[in-house]
Amino acid sequence: MDKKTKNRAFLGFSRSRYVWLETLIIAIISIYVWVESDSFAPTSTEHNFFWPLFGPLLIALRYGFAKGFICALFTTAGLATIMNASGMLDYYPLSLAVGTILVAMIAGEFHDYWHNINKKHILDHQYMAQKLDSFTQNYHLLKVSHDQLEQRTAGQTVSLRASISALHKIAAKHAEHRLEYLGPPYLHLMADIGGLEVAGIYKITDGKIDTKAAATLGDQHHLIENDAMLQDMLATKKLLSPAKLEVNQVHQSRYQLCIPLMDTRGTLQAAIIAENAKFFMLTPANVALLSLVANYAADLLSDEIITPILQPHQNDLFINYLKRASYNKRHYGADSSVVVCVDSSGRHHQELDNSISYRRGADVYWSCRTKKGNPALAVLLPLTTAYDAQQYIVRLQELLKAQLGEDINDIDIIGPLSMSANRTEIRKLMDELGAYDEDMVISSDHSL
Repeated sequence: MDKKTKNRAFLGFSRSRYVWLETLIIAIISIYVWVESDSFAPTSTEHNFFWPLFGPLLIALRYGFAKGFICALFTTAGLATIMNASGMLDYYPLSLAVGTILVAMIAGEFHDYWHNINKKHILDHQYMAQKLDSFTQNYHLLKVSHDQLEQRTAGQTVSLRASISALHKIAAKHAEHRLEYLGPPYLHLMADIGGLEVAGIYKITDGKIDTKAAATLGDQHHLIENDAMLQDMLATKKLLSPAKLEVNQVHQSRYQLCIPLMDTRGTLQAAIIAENAKFFMLTPANVALLSLVANYAADLLSDEIITPILQPHQNDLFINYLKRASYNKRHYGADSSVVVCVDSSGRHHQELDNSISYRRGADVYWSCRTKKGNPALAVLLPLTTAYDAQQYIVRLQELLKAQLGEDINDIDIIGPLSMSANRTEIRKLMDELGAYDEDMVISSDHSL
């Protein structure tokens, strides 16, 4: 017997006409069994099992209350009709008829209740199966996208950290006309990040753009000084692109991207103007990365290279770095983290300074002291989530443990503190390290 036949035998038919036909046949069989038995004969003195009960009971269990009740009524009414025709209606077994109807009703109610429960579980199972299928499809799509991303980035042998380090070396070699030397590699780095295809980089002096490009990318780049987006960028000192326009705004600029290179002191050193960029690469994360790299490159273009390794008296510069990281969070949604190491014993200042050699390309280190005079090291990790900052702390602990051994317990590591979620803690911590600033307390567009 195959599975379909078994289901039909136990669960019944699905089509209504077959169900009613089966109900009628079972009722007729029950009437026949009842007529042939002597359960209602006036001469009967034996009490046998009431076999006709099985017909309505079977229909009720298979098809529910309505079908079972109708089958029981049809059976009892059919018997009454036969007994009336044969003149035996006075001996009609009323108690058996009522019992048969009640049993069919109870069994039918049980079937309906159980069927509703099963139906609910089946719907839940189907829903979970659909969710599982959807999850499986999304997983495979994500895996394919990840594999494609790996293939696309596999050929990029130079990482962002290595690129920034290379820019720093170039800036250190050339005290004058730095932009001429930094322009070409910097443009290529920005092209890798933001998909720039046609662009130029220009020096800016006292808010005015130099009409001669220090370096260009592509063959069709031209500077239009009165371009609306360019003038807005010079006025606001903010990265602009059509992707940041409102729904009701119209893009009337020749350019796709205007990137200001503003150093930590707020001076606009240069600007990148791009006519053509791969629009799909201008994601919020990439725009935030463009802003970070632009800020870092602007520091390299300043007359005095602002090194991201700060001395104790450079607390104002560290505050400026914090403000810039907060700006990147508010405008580009890219969070940064702060980690502070405090030497509670006061004996491991040299070891803290040695950990600076572990610095990544864009990280900012500030060697300082607490109000109690204990050596401390404050680290700003731009574009770094709390999870990645925690991984950094693990690596830093391993580095310090290799130098200090059991004395690692003398170093208190505070953090990671998020620029978006832990602003109050960062302000209090900076005050403890002697980097108090009014703008960090008063809420404004330029505050932390």
